[in-house]
Amino acid sequence: MQSQEELEQLRDFAGKLETLFQTVAGEVSPAVVLIESETTVRVRVPNIPFRSPFDNFFDDFFSEPFGGRPAPGAPSAPQREREMKRRGLGSGCILDEEGHVLSNNHVVAGADELTVTLADGRKFSAKVVGTDEKTDLAVVKIEGDPKDLPTVRLGDSDAVKVGQWVIAIGNPFGLRHTVSAGIISATGRSIGVAEYESLIQTDAAVNRGNSGGPLVNLRGEVIGINTAIVGPANLGIGFAIPSNMARDVLDDLVAGREVVRGYLGVYPKDLTPEMAQAFGFEGTNGALVDEVLEGSPAEKAGLKAGDIIVEFGGKPVESASELRRRVAATDPDTTTPVEVWRDGKELALKVTTGDLATVVETEHDWLGLHVQTLTPEMAANLGKPGLEGVLVADVDEDSSAGTHIKPGDVILSVNRNKVNSASEYGTLMNKAKSQGGVLLRVLDSETGRARFIFIRNGRQR
Repeated sequence: MQSQEELEQLRDFAGKLETLFQTVAGEVSPAVVLIESETTVRVRVPNIPFRSPFDNFFDDFFSEPFGGRPAPGAPSAPQREREMKRRGLGSGCILDEEGHVLSNNHVVAGADELTVTLADGRKFSAKVVGTDEKTDLAVVKIEGDPKDLPTVRLGDSDAVKVGQWVIAIGNPFGLRHTVSAGIISATGRSIGVAEYESLIQTDAAVNRGNSGGPLVNLRGEVIGINTAIVGPANLGIGFAIPSNMARDVLDDLVAGREVVRGYLGVYPKDLTPEMAQAFGFEGTNGALVDEVLEGSPAEKAGLKAGDIIVEFGGKPVESASELRRRVAATDPDTTTPVEVWRDGKELALKVTTGDLATVVETEHDWLGLHVQTLTPEMAANLGKPGLEGVLVADVDEDSSAGTHIKPGDVILSVNRNKVNSASEYGTLMNKAKSQGGVLLRVLDSETGRARFIFIRNGRQR
């Protein structure tokens, strides 16, 4: 049993911790805003000349219970296109006194109108000045020359440690300036929501509407931008984009420029314990070079398939996603030291990064799908441990496959050939284009069922 003196010491510590949380929340909350978006979308509706009390009955009569496709044998109602307004909610944090606000790309992309509400209740129109789908980040600017804007401070996300306390601030479900607390559960997560990830995982409550809001350490520094949850709300699994990743692209976003990224020219993959043992490598930190592209900066620097990249730019590399982020954040034409493990010993190389924007896209882009190799961690997050294939990271708006394939789905085979990596997918898709069509085996991320889809000349069967 603890003594009275020990209890008093614990109470004193708890009181100081409470005060610290209150202070941080009070410092950062004023710089967190509510972002409301309005987007015009076109939908197909029954072609009824006027609206009447029977319209809902008409819709229900020709639909399955709870909405869905027409019942078998039911006549098809005439259709017409109609414009509707879709409204969304998100969060953001004010970067500077000029009114630049950092948020998620998916919060503001495609919006016709944006309204920003400050903590003090002031409302302003806003416009998008820069977006980056590859990191799911965006910057909007408050219009109307607002005065006395509070701002946030960006911290060093590379210094984040598992177990440290964090605070998430945002507007979940439109509930303004909600504060929740938790710890860092993991770092370097990849879940397929963006091309460049290495996300921070937290158990602080992050719900819909929190997207774009800050994840803050107890020094009051923003170490992440909340971006995603897994499954239903309140499961204690939320993700944030590291602040250093945001810092890498902020100058371009604020200036309204296309983000400039470095290019290496390798297909990296995460190390499993079995792979590490096979290569005689201790541990699983590093990125295994699965393939080196011909004529790439990596090939010119002497990198080879089977190399394990352990350092890039003088900093340790823990995963494939971290390597991709580091390379992307490196300016083109920069000579960077690279440490690799090859044949039982470390080797020092120097690589001069290329410009990703100048890299010729492979022909499989004719389908409009952007894919990445499905890692064991991604498969586990999907509830399918051991699954192999490529994860659909994005689908172009005008894609012929967009009707039945969506981000998060997994492509298992191309023309009945199993695919295990993005490079294999690209090779098979190049062949399929010359043949005029492609048969895909796709695992639906919502239903968990696999199905065949045939695509030819922009039409699906």
